[in-house]
Amino acid sequence: MTYICIKCRKTWGNGDRSGEYSGGLCEDCTSEYVREKQKNKGFHDCYKRAVEVCSRDDCSYWNLCNKELLG
Repeated sequence: MTYICIKCRKTWGNGDRSGEYSGGLCEDCTSEYVREKQKNKGFHDCYKRAVEVCSRDDCSYWNLCNKELLG
């Protein structure tokens, strides 16, 4: 499946590239979107900037942000 970012139009693939397309946000646009949401809620815009597991487990994006750090 080939994906196209609905904001910046970047494409990326997952598995075999076929003629099938789906839309979504690329990793860069997702980070930008989440950081903006964090700022609007009064939090520090720290999404995906940590080098170790975040201690702010009350954040709505904690699981998504720490996914790679947790393995």
